[in-house]
Amino acid sequence: MTANVEGLESLAPAVTATREVSRRRRWQIALFVIPAFLFQFFWGWYPMVVALFLSLTDSPIRGNLTFQGLNNYNRLLLDPLVPMAFRITLIYAGLSILLTFAIPIFVSILLMEMPPRVMRVMMLLWFLPLSGIASTLFWQYLYNEQFGVFQWIATSVLGLPPQSFLSSQNWVLLWLVLPGVLMYGPGLYYLTGLQSIPRSYYEAAEIEGASFWRKIWTISLPRLRPIIAMTLLFAIIGSLQEFAFPDLLTRGGPNGASRTVVMYIMDILNHARYGDATALAVMLFALIMVIVLIYRAVFKADPDS
Repeated sequence: MTANVEGLESLAPAVTATREVSRRRRWQIALFVIPAFLFQFFWGWYPMVVALFLSLTDSPIRGNLTFQGLNNYNRLLLDPLVPMAFRITLIYAGLSILLTFAIPIFVSILLMEMPPRVMRVMMLLWFLPLSGIASTLFWQYLYNEQFGVFQWIATSVLGLPPQSFLSSQNWVLLWLVLPGVLMYGPGLYYLTGLQSIPRSYYEAAEIEGASFWRKIWTISLPRLRPIIAMTLLFAIIGSLQEFAFPDLLTRGGPNGASRTVVMYIMDILNHARYGDATALAVMLFALIMVIVLIYRAVFKADPDS
Protein backbone atom coordinates (compact mmCIF):
# COMPACT_ATOMS: atom_id res chain seq x y z
CA MET A 1 0.00 0.00 0.00
CA THR A 2 2.83 2.35 0.91
CA ALA A 3 4.59 1.50 -2.35
CA ASN A 4 1.50 2.43 -4.37
CA VAL A 5 1.22 5.77 -2.61
CA GLU A 6 4.88 6.50 -3.24
CA GLY A 7 4.44 5.56 -6.91
CA LEU A 8 1.52 7.95 -7.29
CA GLU A 9 3.48 10.73 -5.60
CA SER A 10 6.36 10.18 -8.01
CA LEU A 11 3.98 10.49 -10.99
CA ALA A 12 2.42 13.73 -9.72
CA PRO A 13 5.22 16.04 -10.99
CA ALA A 14 5.05 14.41 -14.43
CA VAL A 15 1.26 14.85 -14.62
CA THR A 16 1.59 18.46 -13.51
CA ALA A 17 4.27 19.11 -16.13
CA THR A 18 2.10 17.52 -18.84
CA ARG A 19 -0.84 19.70 -17.87
CA GLU A 20 1.39 22.78 -17.91
CA VAL A 21 2.66 21.92 -21.38
CA SER A 22 -0.91 21.32 -22.59
CA ARG A 23 -2.06 24.62 -21.09
CA ARG A 24 0.86 26.48 -22.68
CA ARG A 25 0.12 24.88 -26.06
CA ARG A 26 -3.51 26.00 -25.89
CA TRP A 27 -2.38 29.56 -25.20
CA GLN A 28 0.07 29.41 -28.12
CA ILE A 29 -2.69 28.20 -30.43
CA ALA A 30 -5.00 30.93 -29.17
CA LEU A 31 -2.38 33.62 -29.81
CA PHE A 32 -2.28 32.56 -33.47
CA VAL A 33 -6.00 31.95 -33.92
CA ILE A 34 -7.44 35.03 -32.16
CA PRO A 35 -5.85 37.65 -34.49
CA ALA A 36 -7.01 35.70 -37.55
CA PHE A 37 -10.49 35.36 -36.06
CA LEU A 38 -10.70 39.08 -35.28
CA PHE A 39 -9.47 40.00 -38.75
CA GLN A 40 -12.01 37.69 -40.39
CA PHE A 41 -14.78 39.00 -38.13
CA PHE A 42 -14.19 42.72 -38.71
CA TRP A 43 -13.25 42.46 -42.41
CA GLY A 44 -15.39 39.51 -43.46
CA TRP A 45 -18.39 38.40 -41.42
CA TYR A 46 -19.35 41.77 -39.90
CA PRO A 47 -19.34 43.69 -43.24
CA MET A 48 -21.29 40.85 -44.83
CA VAL A 49 -24.01 41.01 -42.18
CA VAL A 50 -24.13 44.81 -42.44
CA ALA A 51 -24.39 44.57 -46.25
CA LEU A 52 -27.29 42.13 -45.97
CA PHE A 53 -29.08 44.56 -43.64
CA LEU A 54 -28.34 47.65 -45.74
CA SER A 55 -29.62 45.90 -48.87
CA LEU A 56 -33.07 45.99 -47.24
CA THR A 57 -32.91 49.76 -46.64
CA ASP A 58 -32.40 52.92 -48.67
CA SER A 59 -28.87 53.03 -47.16
CA PRO A 60 -28.35 56.83 -47.16
CA ILE A 61 -24.93 58.29 -46.41
CA ARG A 62 -26.51 60.63 -43.87
CA GLY A 63 -29.77 60.62 -42.01
CA ASN A 64 -32.00 57.85 -40.80
CA LEU A 65 -32.36 54.51 -42.52
CA THR A 66 -35.66 53.71 -44.16
CA PHE A 67 -36.55 50.03 -44.31
CA GLN A 68 -37.40 49.02 -47.88
CA GLY A 69 -37.88 45.29 -47.51
CA LEU A 70 -37.31 43.53 -50.84
CA ASN A 71 -38.04 46.66 -52.90
CA ASN A 72 -34.37 47.07 -53.83
CA TYR A 73 -34.20 43.50 -55.11
CA ASN A 74 -37.50 43.83 -56.98
CA ARG A 75 -36.28 47.02 -58.64
CA LEU A 76 -33.06 45.29 -59.73
CA LEU A 77 -34.91 42.26 -61.08
CA LEU A 78 -36.98 44.59 -63.28
CA ASP A 79 -33.86 46.42 -64.50
CA PRO A 80 -32.86 44.94 -67.91
CA LEU A 81 -29.25 46.00 -67.37
CA VAL A 82 -28.87 43.67 -64.37
CA PRO A 83 -29.27 40.33 -66.24
CA MET A 84 -27.14 41.79 -69.02
CA ALA A 85 -24.37 42.58 -66.52
CA PHE A 86 -24.58 39.08 -65.02
CA ARG A 87 -24.48 37.49 -68.48
CA ILE A 88 -21.43 39.53 -69.45
CA THR A 89 -19.73 38.70 -66.15
CA LEU A 90 -20.29 34.96 -66.63
CA ILE A 91 -19.05 35.07 -70.23
CA TYR A 92 -16.03 37.10 -69.20
CA ALA A 93 -15.28 34.68 -66.34
CA GLY A 94 -15.64 31.67 -68.63
CA LEU A 95 -13.31 33.12 -71.27
CA SER A 96 -10.85 34.30 -68.64
CA ILE A 97 -10.63 30.88 -66.98
CA LEU A 98 -10.42 29.09 -70.33
CA LEU A 99 -7.56 31.23 -71.66
CA THR A 100 -5.66 32.53 -68.65
CA PHE A 101 -6.04 29.44 -66.48
CA ALA A 102 -5.90 26.41 -68.78
CA ILE A 103 -3.22 27.61 -71.21
CA PRO A 104 -0.52 28.27 -68.54
CA ILE A 105 -0.85 24.66 -67.36
CA PHE A 106 0.26 23.29 -70.70
CA VAL A 107 2.83 26.06 -71.19
CA SER A 108 4.38 25.10 -67.85
CA ILE A 109 4.48 21.43 -68.86
CA LEU A 110 6.15 22.33 -72.16
CA LEU A 111 8.69 24.52 -70.33
CA MET A 112 9.66 21.53 -68.18
CA GLU A 113 10.52 19.61 -71.37
CA MET A 114 12.93 22.30 -72.58
CA PRO A 115 16.67 22.40 -71.85
CA PRO A 116 17.38 24.09 -68.48
CA ARG A 117 18.98 27.18 -70.04
CA VAL A 118 16.09 27.76 -72.44
CA MET A 119 13.58 27.14 -69.65
CA ARG A 120 15.20 29.81 -67.45
CA VAL A 121 15.07 32.38 -70.26
CA MET A 122 11.43 31.59 -71.03
CA MET A 123 10.50 31.77 -67.35
CA LEU A 124 12.17 35.18 -67.09
CA LEU A 125 10.19 36.50 -70.05
CA TRP A 126 6.89 34.96 -68.95
CA PHE A 127 7.03 35.87 -65.27
CA LEU A 128 8.50 39.34 -65.68
CA PRO A 129 6.79 41.40 -62.95
CA LEU A 130 4.77 44.23 -64.44
CA SER A 131 2.43 46.81 -62.95
CA GLY A 132 -1.19 45.92 -63.65
CA ILE A 133 -2.18 49.53 -64.41
CA ALA A 134 0.87 50.13 -66.60
CA SER A 135 0.20 46.89 -68.50
CA THR A 136 -3.42 47.88 -69.01
CA LEU A 137 -2.44 51.26 -70.47
CA PHE A 138 0.06 49.48 -72.71
CA TRP A 139 -2.64 47.18 -74.05
CA GLN A 140 -4.89 50.19 -74.55
CA TYR A 141 -2.25 51.55 -76.91
CA LEU A 142 -1.92 48.20 -78.71
CA TYR A 143 -5.69 48.09 -79.31
CA ASN A 144 -5.94 51.70 -80.48
CA GLU A 145 -7.88 51.74 -83.75
CA GLN A 146 -6.02 54.72 -85.25
CA PHE A 147 -2.34 54.13 -84.47
CA GLY A 148 -2.23 50.90 -82.45
CA VAL A 149 0.23 48.11 -83.21
CA PHE A 150 -2.50 45.53 -83.71
CA GLN A 151 -4.30 47.75 -86.21
CA TRP A 152 -1.04 48.19 -88.12
CA ILE A 153 -0.48 44.41 -88.18
CA ALA A 154 -4.05 43.79 -89.34
CA THR A 155 -4.05 46.39 -92.14
CA SER A 156 -0.42 46.77 -93.27
CA VAL A 157 0.94 43.27 -92.62
CA LEU A 158 -2.07 40.98 -93.08
CA GLY A 159 -3.93 43.17 -95.55
CA LEU A 160 -7.19 43.03 -93.60
CA PRO A 161 -9.75 45.84 -93.37
CA PRO A 162 -9.56 48.07 -90.25
CA GLN A 163 -10.54 46.13 -87.17
CA SER A 164 -12.89 47.33 -84.43
CA PHE A 165 -11.18 45.60 -81.48
CA LEU A 166 -12.56 47.22 -78.30
CA SER A 167 -15.41 48.97 -80.13
CA SER A 168 -16.93 45.71 -81.36
CA GLN A 169 -19.83 44.49 -79.23
CA ASN A 170 -19.35 40.89 -80.39
CA TRP A 171 -15.59 40.61 -79.80
CA VAL A 172 -14.80 43.09 -77.05
CA LEU A 173 -14.84 40.46 -74.28
CA LEU A 174 -12.36 38.26 -76.14
CA TRP A 175 -9.97 41.18 -76.64
CA LEU A 176 -10.31 42.04 -72.96
CA VAL A 177 -9.45 38.52 -71.84
CA LEU A 178 -6.60 37.93 -74.27
CA PRO A 179 -3.97 40.04 -72.41
CA GLY A 180 -4.55 37.91 -69.34
CA VAL A 181 -2.65 35.06 -70.99
CA LEU A 182 0.52 37.13 -70.57
CA MET A 183 -0.37 39.21 -67.53
CA TYR A 184 -1.80 36.43 -65.35
CA GLY A 185 0.89 34.08 -64.10
CA PRO A 186 -0.35 30.95 -62.32
CA GLY A 187 2.25 29.10 -64.37
CA LEU A 188 4.80 29.77 -61.64
CA TYR A 189 2.74 27.66 -59.25
CA TYR A 190 2.43 24.92 -61.83
CA LEU A 191 6.18 24.87 -62.46
CA THR A 192 6.79 24.54 -58.74
CA GLY A 193 4.36 21.64 -58.57
CA LEU A 194 5.88 19.95 -61.63
CA GLN A 195 9.38 20.21 -60.19
CA SER A 196 8.19 18.43 -57.03
CA ILE A 197 7.01 15.36 -59.00
CA PRO A 198 9.64 12.58 -58.70
CA ARG A 199 11.38 11.86 -61.99
CA SER A 200 10.99 8.17 -61.29
CA TYR A 201 7.29 8.47 -62.17
CA TYR A 202 8.12 9.64 -65.68
CA GLU A 203 10.95 7.15 -66.07
CA ALA A 204 8.66 4.28 -65.13
CA ALA A 205 6.05 5.53 -67.59
CA GLU A 206 8.65 5.77 -70.37
CA ILE A 207 9.76 2.19 -69.67
CA GLU A 208 6.13 1.14 -70.07
CA GLY A 209 6.04 2.94 -73.42
CA ALA A 210 3.86 5.90 -72.40
CA SER A 211 3.73 8.76 -74.90
CA PHE A 212 4.31 12.41 -74.06
CA TRP A 213 0.59 13.18 -73.83
CA ARG A 214 -0.06 10.02 -71.86
CA LYS A 215 2.46 11.12 -69.24
CA ILE A 216 0.77 14.50 -69.01
CA TRP A 217 -2.68 12.94 -68.55
CA THR A 218 -1.69 10.23 -66.06
CA ILE A 219 1.15 11.89 -64.12
CA SER A 220 1.47 15.65 -64.54
CA LEU A 221 -2.17 16.71 -64.34
CA PRO A 222 -3.14 14.40 -61.42
CA ARG A 223 -0.09 15.52 -59.41
CA LEU A 224 -0.96 19.15 -60.12
CA ARG A 225 -4.55 18.69 -58.98
CA PRO A 226 -4.12 20.31 -55.50
CA ILE A 227 -2.49 23.41 -57.06
CA ILE A 228 -5.08 23.52 -59.85
CA ALA A 229 -7.89 23.28 -57.28
CA MET A 230 -6.56 26.27 -55.33
CA THR A 231 -5.72 28.52 -58.30
CA LEU A 232 -8.97 27.68 -60.10
CA LEU A 233 -10.99 28.66 -57.04
CA PHE A 234 -9.19 32.01 -56.85
CA ALA A 235 -9.62 32.48 -60.62
CA ILE A 236 -13.37 31.88 -60.40
CA ILE A 237 -13.83 34.35 -57.55
CA GLY A 238 -11.54 36.97 -59.07
CA SER A 239 -12.97 36.84 -62.60
CA LEU A 240 -16.54 37.18 -61.32
CA GLN A 241 -15.49 40.36 -59.49
CA GLU A 242 -13.49 41.88 -62.35
CA PHE A 243 -13.54 45.66 -62.52
CA ALA A 244 -10.25 47.45 -63.07
CA PHE A 245 -9.11 45.97 -66.39
CA PRO A 246 -12.35 46.42 -68.41
CA ASP A 247 -13.03 49.75 -66.71
CA LEU A 248 -9.68 51.16 -67.81
CA LEU A 249 -9.90 49.79 -71.34
CA THR A 250 -13.55 50.22 -72.31
CA ARG A 251 -15.47 51.92 -69.45
CA GLY A 252 -18.08 49.22 -70.03
CA GLY A 253 -18.58 49.96 -73.70
CA PRO A 254 -19.50 49.69 -76.42
CA ASN A 255 -23.15 50.02 -75.40
CA GLY A 256 -22.56 48.12 -72.18
CA ALA A 257 -21.13 45.05 -73.95
CA SER A 258 -18.23 44.83 -71.47
CA ARG A 259 -19.95 46.17 -68.34
CA THR A 260 -19.53 43.60 -65.57
CA VAL A 261 -21.67 43.42 -62.43
CA VAL A 262 -19.09 45.26 -60.33
CA MET A 263 -18.91 48.01 -62.95
CA TYR A 264 -22.70 48.33 -62.88
CA ILE A 265 -22.56 48.52 -59.09
CA MET A 266 -20.23 51.49 -59.45
CA ASP A 267 -22.62 53.10 -61.96
CA ILE A 268 -25.48 52.71 -59.49
CA LEU A 269 -23.36 54.17 -56.69
CA ASN A 270 -22.52 57.16 -58.86
CA HIS A 271 -26.27 57.83 -59.09
CA ALA A 272 -26.59 57.71 -55.27
CA ARG A 273 -28.67 54.49 -55.32
CA TYR A 274 -26.81 53.04 -52.36
CA GLY A 275 -29.48 50.54 -51.34
CA ASP A 276 -29.74 49.16 -54.88
CA ALA A 277 -25.95 48.94 -55.17
CA THR A 278 -25.72 47.01 -51.90
CA ALA A 279 -28.50 44.66 -52.99
CA LEU A 280 -26.75 44.01 -56.29
CA ALA A 281 -23.51 43.29 -54.41
CA VAL A 282 -25.39 40.77 -52.28
CA MET A 283 -26.79 39.13 -55.42
CA LEU A 284 -23.28 38.83 -56.84
CA PHE A 285 -22.06 37.38 -53.55
CA ALA A 286 -24.85 34.78 -53.66
CA LEU A 287 -23.93 33.81 -57.22
CA ILE A 288 -20.26 33.40 -56.32
CA MET A 289 -21.13 31.32 -53.25
CA VAL A 290 -23.36 28.98 -55.30
CA ILE A 291 -20.66 28.50 -57.94
CA VAL A 292 -17.96 27.94 -55.31
CA LEU A 293 -20.09 25.39 -53.43
CA ILE A 294 -20.80 23.49 -56.65
CA TYR A 295 -17.12 23.63 -57.54
CA ARG A 296 -16.09 22.32 -54.12
CA ALA A 297 -18.60 19.49 -54.37
CA VAL A 298 -17.54 18.43 -57.88
CA PHE A 299 -13.78 19.09 -58.01
CA LYS A 300 -11.63 16.83 -55.83
CA ALA A 301 -8.24 18.21 -54.84
CA ASP A 302 -6.77 14.89 -53.71
CA PRO A 303 -4.62 13.49 -56.58
CA ASP A 304 -5.15 9.94 -55.29
CA SER A 305 -8.95 10.13 -55.06
